[in-house]
Amino acid sequence: MSYEISYRRQAFILPAARAGYYDDICFLIEETGSNNCYEIDNTRRIRDWGCLAAGPVHDCLGAVTRTAASCCSGCLSLNGRRDTTPESYIKEWRRALADAPELTRDNLRGFSLDLYVVISAAETVGDRRYAFEALQAQTDVEPLDGHDPDTGRTEWRFNLWDPEQVRLWLDVRLPNPGWKSVRATGP
Repeated sequence: MSYEISYRRQAFILPAARAGYYDDICFLIEETGSNNCYEIDNTRRIRDWGCLAAGPVHDCLGAVTRTAASCCSGCLSLNGRRDTTPESYIKEWRRALADAPELTRDNLRGFSLDLYVVISAAETVGDRRYAFEALQAQTDVEPLDGHDPDTGRTEWRFNLWDPEQVRLWLDVRLPNPGWKSVRATGP
């Protein structure tokens, strides 16, 4: 049976004042890989960085807790540990959060974060209609690659360093979790 290995974790905190939001924004970035997938040219397992969670700290801790449940079934393990408990996985993330630097261009240390939202025309009802209209009204946020007429989907990219765009991203990304609205790469 294959399982996912969590190799490294990195958290970044965007202070509320810089985010234009009521709470600090947290980005949880994790390097993971499957235990049975290897690179072609050597015996190193394939690894990839991704965003586990993004948003207010309490939302991110909730995502960590939900992900930690995968440790119970053996589907998730910390690197170098044969049996990982949910508690040990949560403890590693709490340690990463305690050591999290403020998110600045200088502190990214080889990481890249792209904020985006994808909305299809079929989703533009209720709260999603508000999000779609808010995006269309914004002059600074341009659709990325325009509108795809085949799927009816439009993707918007947001400037991480502009507080107004970060606040708009936080408003319109819901109900998507952070990992569906942040692309992350790492060193």
